[in-house]
Amino acid sequence: MSKVVLENIGKTFENAFEILREISVTFDQESVNFIIGRSGAGKTTLIRILLGLTSPTVGRVLFNDIDITSLSRSEIARYRRSVGIVLQDPSLIPNRSIFDNVAMPLWVRGLRSKEIRHRVERCLNVVGLDSVKDLYPVRLSTGEQQRVSIARAIAHRPKLLVADEPTGNMDNQLSLEVRSLFDMFPELGTTVIVATHEPELTENMKHVFELKDGTMQRVAPQASTADSTSSNQ
Repeated sequence: MSKVVLENIGKTFENAFEILREISVTFDQESVNFIIGRSGAGKTTLIRILLGLTSPTVGRVLFNDIDITSLSRSEIARYRRSVGIVLQDPSLIPNRSIFDNVAMPLWVRGLRSKEIRHRVERCLNVVGLDSVKDLYPVRLSTGEQQRVSIARAIAHRPKLLVADEPTGNMDNQLSLEVRSLFDMFPELGTTVIVATHEPELTENMKHVFELKDGTMQRVAPQASTADSTSSNQ
C-alpha cells in the first residue's frame, strides 16, 4: 500500500486568485477516495499537484513519507512512473490496436516482449476486454475505450492511481460500471484517488471529500436513492 498525505496545501495563481487553501487530508489506502466539487472548484488543480505537474504555493504532498513538492525534475519523473493516470478523454491512439495502446507505457520502460504480453493480457482481463486486444479503438464504445485507458494506467503496476473526471462522457450506468473497476485496485495494493463532479458515483462510498470555496472537507457517506426508498418503507 502507498500512503498519500496533503499537508496544509494552498494554491494562489499569479492574478492573486486563491483556488486552494489549508487543505490537509490523508487518503485511505484500502478503498477508493473521491474528491467531489462543482466545475471550477479546484479539483484539476489539486490533481495536478498530486501528479507533480504544478507546485502548491504552500504546503507539502507526502507520498510514502517523501515530500514530492521538494523533488527535482528527474526525481519527479521517477515518481510519476509509480503513478497511473486516467483522464476524461481515453486518448487512445486510433491507428494502433488495443493491445498496442495498453503496451505502450511498458515499451517505454524497456520491458521484454514476453513480460509485456503477460501484463497487457492480464490488465485487459481485469477490465473485461481480453477478447478485443486485436481490435482498433474505433470498434469500441465510449465505456470500453475508457476501460482500455484504465488497463493502460495499471499496466506498469502503479502504487497510486489518479483519475480526473474519468466518467465525464458517460451515462449513469456506464459511470457506475467504470467505478466498479476502481473498487478492485485497493485490494491489489494501489491507492486510488478519483476527482468527479458526479455525486452519484460516491453513493455508499466511505471516503469522499468535497472541495468548496478553496477548502476540502470530508463528507458523510451518501446512501443510494434505492436504499433510501427501501429504508423508508
